[in-house]
Amino acid sequence: MEGARPFALDWYGRSLRLTPGAGWKVWLGELWLLLLTSGLSADLLPHEEDVSFINEYVNLHNELRGNVRPQGANLRFMTWDVALSRTARAWGKKCVLERNTHLEEINMAHPKFNGIGENIWVGPENEFTASIAIRSWYAEGKKYDFENDSCAGDCSNYIQLVWDKSYKVGCAVTPCSRIGRIRYAALFICNYAPGGKLSRRPYQPGVVCSQCSRYDRCTDFLCSNAERDQAIYYHFWYPRWEVPRPLVCDPICIFTFLLRILSFILCVTIVLIIQSHFPNILLEEQMIFTPEVTEIEEKEEKEEKESEEDEDKDEDKDEDKEEDEDEDEDDDEDEDEDEDEDEDEDEDEDEEDEE
Repeated sequence: MEGARPFALDWYGRSLRLTPGAGWKVWLGELWLLLLTSGLSADLLPHEEDVSFINEYVNLHNELRGNVRPQGANLRFMTWDVALSRTARAWGKKCVLERNTHLEEINMAHPKFNGIGENIWVGPENEFTASIAIRSWYAEGKKYDFENDSCAGDCSNYIQLVWDKSYKVGCAVTPCSRIGRIRYAALFICNYAPGGKLSRRPYQPGVVCSQCSRYDRCTDFLCSNAERDQAIYYHFWYPRWEVPRPLVCDPICIFTFLLRILSFILCVTIVLIIQSHFPNILLEEQMIFTPEVTEIEEKEEKEEKESEEDEDKDEDKDEDKEEDEDEDEDDDEDEDEDEDEDEDEDEDEDEEDEE
């Protein structure tokens, strides 16, 4: 007895038996499934400005920073930064497992901070959660020797995660068709300001909050400051290198747009006022159309015609005179020739008589 075949194989076998002209229908069906799955995969991942997503990764950062071992005496409390999340999203669009090359450039990764820190995680998008990614960075701390400031492997993500001077964080996750060997990957990036370094230990050990600044207070075993931790919204700032770049209208753009609208309204108002006071004005070569003007123009046209006719008559008279003069000259020449001939004949007769 034949066993039951898997649905996928059964569907594949049936799909091979196509009726004539049905190939394009199968192609359209596959295209629809591809678009549907791509839309669903995009919905699986949170947007970088989703409030629940922001709260999840910011709270997890503070939780892990407040429970470091050995205890930290000067770690700062972290809050969300929109510009850092935009930078993370912009670099994530490239779908490459590489460090952002613009982090040290002025105003390229943040409008206020220079030297931005970065952590990167990549994995299957259906397995992504902010907790999995961030805890994997924190797990690098098992390889880090705090006393000797050394690491048996790569501890850069852990060091940035627990860097004492960092107090702003912004993350974004991007769906990618393939990164390395992972198909349908999720690329999760977090940016930090100020960024961490590998030149020293990430924080000062000691009693929690014992080395906070004068105006700081202790919140969840971390140094917080109301002024430092307040949210700043950079409404018109986006990374210049982001492709495709979001359409943003900054204050200059808004001012130009409003100025054009006001100029248009002013022009229309002026035209309406002029038309109301001078209803006979037309935007043509003949600007004013009145009976008096038409009579004047007709007279001018008549005078021009008469002057042209007089000029033509004068030209005809001059031509006639020239013709008469030419005829008189011809007659004079003929008479001279006749006289010469008569003289020649007389001379010939005289010679004959002498002979």
